[in-house]
Amino acid sequence: MGYVMKQVFHRFARDESGTATVEFVLWLPMVMLAFGLTVDVSMIFHSQSQVLRIVQDANRNASIGRLRTPAETEDYVEARLQAASSGAHATSSISAGVISTTVTYPARDFQIVGFFSQFNDLQITVNSEHLLEDWGA
Repeated sequence: MGYVMKQVFHRFARDESGTATVEFVLWLPMVMLAFGLTVDVSMIFHSQSQVLRIVQDANRNASIGRLRTPAETEDYVEARLQAASSGAHATSSISAGVISTTVTYPARDFQIVGFFSQFNDLQITVNSEHLLEDWGA
């Protein structure tokens, strides 16, 4: 009986038919965290480009006279961002013939996976300036 148990134990010790599963189980959480980080950071960068386009559109509309005051420009931007980020805040000013608009919004509004709580307090700022056109000249 002892000899049979010894053979079974040696066969078990030399058997490698589960090593891939063990490695997979060890690496899977790290791969999933890396994937989640990639998705969240990609969505934050994508949101930044979307917000920049909205700000540039608003500044262009103000430049050609469709939006007459900085307050109208701020309202234009915030209305277009309302569906995506309720925490977005726009400030706009006109100085020396240039309209400047800055939007600040929380990054957490654009996270999908949300594994990393460090992004919850992150504020993204997007700024754009546009030269006002002089239609009266």
